[in-house]
Amino acid sequence: MPCAACGYDAPADFAFCPKCGQRLAGPPAASRTTVRDDEADRRPATVLFADLTGFTALAETLDPEDIRALQTELFDAMSSAVERYDGFVEKYVGDAVMAVFGAPIAHDDDPERALHAALRMHDAVAVLAGRWRARLGGRTLALHVGIDSGGVVAGQIGAARDAAYAVTGDAVNAASRLQNAAAAGQTLVADTTFSLVRHAFEFDPPLSLTLKGKSQPVTAHGLRRALDAPQPARGLHAHGLAAPLIGREPELAAMLGDVEAMLAGQTCFVGVVADAGTGKTRLVQALLDAVGTAFQGTPLTLRRAACSSLGERAFAVPAALLRDAYGIASDDEPDTARQKLALAIGTFSAGDDEARELSVLLGVVLGLDAGAAARHYLDPEQVKRRVFAAVQAIVERRVQRGALLLVVEDLHWADSASV
Repeated sequence: MPCAACGYDAPADFAFCPKCGQRLAGPPAASRTTVRDDEADRRPATVLFADLTGFTALAETLDPEDIRALQTELFDAMSSAVERYDGFVEKYVGDAVMAVFGAPIAHDDDPERALHAALRMHDAVAVLAGRWRARLGGRTLALHVGIDSGGVVAGQIGAARDAAYAVTGDAVNAASRLQNAAAAGQTLVADTTFSLVRHAFEFDPPLSLTLKGKSQPVTAHGLRRALDAPQPARGLHAHGLAAPLIGREPELAAMLGDVEAMLAGQTCFVGVVADAGTGKTRLVQALLDAVGTAFQGTPLTLRRAACSSLGERAFAVPAALLRDAYGIASDDEPDTARQKLALAIGTFSAGDDEARELSVLLGVVLGLDAGAAARHYLDPEQVKRRVFAAVQAIVERRVQRGALLLVVEDLHWADSASV
């Protein structure tokens, strides 16, 4: 149907013109679908509100066209962060965005996805501020974000013609209030969300806040960063509890036998494969506890990596193992990471030429020097083969000093290069 404002021929199921944004007249009444109340559903979800600090004062000093251009870039950045983690942008209000994780698409780690999206938003706005600094007269841009989790009712709201998917519940109100209470550049996380994600993120000390509409003070936690090595979210250890392992004695004995073979000089690969919830993580932890007791005093080094359902970059598993081995944090500056890598390689390499090559190739694994590798080898397949050889060389030289136990959680989520 044609748009009344610009004449663009929009698809019949669009509510707004994709070219100019004008609300469309809508399809004929006979083709409209009436949304029933029973199509709404109750579900757990995590709600995120993000708002640009000082936008009203900023709008007073800028031309309306500049304001619109800034909003467009801002919304693009925020919606990209939400969509990167499979969230749903429910609405934009002024310079604010409301996003939902868990509706209409649900994941078992929606609270984590919301916090990762918040961190990505802050990074994107920092880049945006750099591009706009000249037009803003040196003023900076910063978001303040609020996040809460809880039960919501999700479904279509409004008349059939204007119905939109939305969620309602106390988590929506609380997230909005936390966003208002957050300082510039800060993300405040409600205690309910904190209890679900504390294994994967670092937080400031808790705050007690008095929020509008809340009869009791609300506990909130300032988000700092994602942890380089998140603790397991599953199992008793995630809750600070412990219990003896029952019913897995044959599997545990077989794995301990493999550890003994490893200590005797044999390379072993053990795959723990089972349906979700049947105790894979628990069994691996029991193995590590038993190894620490049975082989105490034995030269055995443990390195760990965990794959995420959020998606992994190429070589993510060896990168995580190298970071664990060499103390390279994910937020280290590139030069700092290169220094740590070079220091570690110096203890393994046979000469300066080999050290330089290993630095370049392992830099590719860590996401530091892909361009340098391309200049050295040109062919991507050749780069990949050389990366594999470099990782193998490092591992081989490391095991000459003693046994090395590499533990990778959730390998089914790993990238193909790591596999």
